[in-house]
Amino acid sequence: MRFRSSSFLWKLMLYSILIGTIPVILLGTFAYYNSSLTVQEKVNESNKQLLQQMQMRVEQTLRTVDNSATQLLQSPVVTGAFVTDITQRDFEMVHELYKGISLVQTYELGIKDIFLYSLSKQWLINSHGINEYSMPSFKPQLEAFSREAAGSFWTSGPGDSPSSYQSIYFVKKYPFNAVKPTGIISIMLSSDLMKERDTFQNGKLGSAFILDQDFHILDHHDRSLLGSSMLGQPHLKPLLESEEAIGQYTAKLDGEVVTVTYRKSSYNGWSYVSVASNQQVNEQNKIIGWITLLVCMAILLVTLVLAWFGSKKMYSPIQSIYTALTSIPASEEEGKPSGELQVIGERVDYLIRNQSLIMNELKGQQVQLKEFFMQKLFGGTIQPADFEEKLSLYGLERPWPSMCVLAIQIDTLKDTRFEESNRDLLMFAISNIVGELVVTEQRLVPIVKSDCQVTLIGSSKEGEAFKEHMFSLSDEIQKAVFQYLEIKVSIGISRPFSSFAETQQALHEAMTSLKYRVGLGQESILFIEDVQPQKSNLYMFPQEGEQLLLDAIRAGNPEQSRVALMQFIGELFQHTQHRDYQLSLLRLLVDLLKFGQELSIPLDRIAEDEASLIQSLFKLRNVKEMEDWFWSLFVHPYLQELGSRRDYQFKHISEAVIDMIKREFDSELTLETCSSRINYHPHYVSRVFRQETGINFGEYLTQYRMDMAKKWLKESDMKIVEIAERLQYNNSANFIRSFRKSVGMTPGQFRDEG
Repeated sequence: MRFRSSSFLWKLMLYSILIGTIPVILLGTFAYYNSSLTVQEKVNESNKQLLQQMQMRVEQTLRTVDNSATQLLQSPVVTGAFVTDITQRDFEMVHELYKGISLVQTYELGIKDIFLYSLSKQWLINSHGINEYSMPSFKPQLEAFSREAAGSFWTSGPGDSPSSYQSIYFVKKYPFNAVKPTGIISIMLSSDLMKERDTFQNGKLGSAFILDQDFHILDHHDRSLLGSSMLGQPHLKPLLESEEAIGQYTAKLDGEVVTVTYRKSSYNGWSYVSVASNQQVNEQNKIIGWITLLVCMAILLVTLVLAWFGSKKMYSPIQSIYTALTSIPASEEEGKPSGELQVIGERVDYLIRNQSLIMNELKGQQVQLKEFFMQKLFGGTIQPADFEEKLSLYGLERPWPSMCVLAIQIDTLKDTRFEESNRDLLMFAISNIVGELVVTEQRLVPIVKSDCQVTLIGSSKEGEAFKEHMFSLSDEIQKAVFQYLEIKVSIGISRPFSSFAETQQALHEAMTSLKYRVGLGQESILFIEDVQPQKSNLYMFPQEGEQLLLDAIRAGNPEQSRVALMQFIGELFQHTQHRDYQLSLLRLLVDLLKFGQELSIPLDRIAEDEASLIQSLFKLRNVKEMEDWFWSLFVHPYLQELGSRRDYQFKHISEAVIDMIKREFDSELTLETCSSRINYHPHYVSRVFRQETGINFGEYLTQYRMDMAKKWLKESDMKIVEIAERLQYNNSANFIRSFRKSVGMTPGQFRDEG
């Protein structure tokens, strides 16, 4: 009921919280998602515009260079020079050519150099000079340009010096579109000028670059990438395969989502590409996300407070109904409650329909619990005071003034309809008969113990009246058993007692009295005081004390063993009879001999044989002599033997592990591997190794490896990387860190000091 009610309260709260928070969460999510898309779209559109501007600026420069080159080629001086042999003596023509080159080579266009090359006359002029005074090494490149099919084209190549970046070249043949041109002009542009004209490459929104018709990088903010091929880049695959002049798509670059925008030029076949990181773009969107989250948390907090008070208000009627149902018993005639709280009605109906079943189950468990406590009481494993606290379980408030124990035993099953295999079943049947005949106010629960049925019976009567009452009750039990089961039983009755502390003694007396029925015949009712007038104490051997002593010896603890021995002998003398403690000492002697035999302790550890031991035992006169005798002959020798075994075993284990470390320190050696080789559990080996060496396995292995490392550093030329690899370190950095922690300096410093 409480669980369901509490559950209903939490449902009310959850419902209120959901109503207050779900709209805000949905609105915030929608706002965040919509703003992210809007920002992304704006950035993508901005990238397209910036890329278009970059293309327009670059191609404006390229077209200007193209026009200037065309004008120079069409000049009479250049057209006439291509078919003339020019030497250094043709000052006027060379001067005119220099003048034309200087007019084209302007700083604004970023032109580094201009080459005029006659294919028919094999002369070369640039801004530095003619033929050998120009750049003769550039002639092969110009001849390669002349073999290209196109009459005019842009391309890239190495710079004019090994240290310079990639350069851009414009090549135009003369005559235009001729199959066999007579000359060509090649204009070298600096890629730095391209970089200055690229305002997109600011590192904030992404990076932009230019690819030539073969998809080699012409311009990039990372100058080391100039000339690199981009054919194998997965994020550029859609661009390479696309035939569209303008496009935009998303891809992954190094695991990060990026937006790729491109424009393919129809002028020279170049591709203008920008790669923008979506994560960088969405950094601004995180502000919106955090604001949305904070608003949701604030609304959630307010909703929680309102939901708590509101739910408590709505829950108060349900709580009143719950209180009424728990305080007022409901009858079966009442109809099933109806209304919105159907759960409460179903629960009430369930309790009513299953009331008898629950009571029967509880009753059965209560009977088992009563029998359990009776077994502990008769076995002496429960303290009398503890048992008295449980008298309410038996319907009693305090012990009876007079109590005794009845022990019922079957005389014989011969000439009856039962077999010996039915004895246990018959004992339980007799127990049920006793339970029916003796009212619950005068007995505890009857139980079966060994081959007897025993019952503790109490009464307010005392003396002869109590004895007469017990006799008549026993006679009635005998007749009932014979009437229902047709078997004869004998009954033994203990002496009266008034404390539960004497229950175990009373059980012993009742079962002892049954032994005297041999001379009296069947169906005997025997009082212990009639057959054994002299009261004797029950022989009690301190078994728990003996177990403590044996456990202390097994653990190898001398102090605990001494204390356990003293406590055991002290418990023996709580009984005053001489025969009892002698029997206990004799039993302890036998158990210690058996204990030594179980542990395979040789008999030569004991100076005397068994017969001499018994004689020496019975000659002991006081507690001190007994303690010293058992200590010197058994306990101390056993401790020494077990200690030496343990020391030998510990030493053997630690030496075996150390030997494996010395032989296999340069392999992947683990504690589990060593333990499996010597057939011990790793946890046990770990504890033994630490006890013997003072450090654990891992520390010892590391220290030994450090010692070997120091030896190799001093006596060999092995590299630090080789030493680290041989000592099973993943990399040299880990080895150096471990070496510094152990030695206080790096391996290099240690080697230098040597």
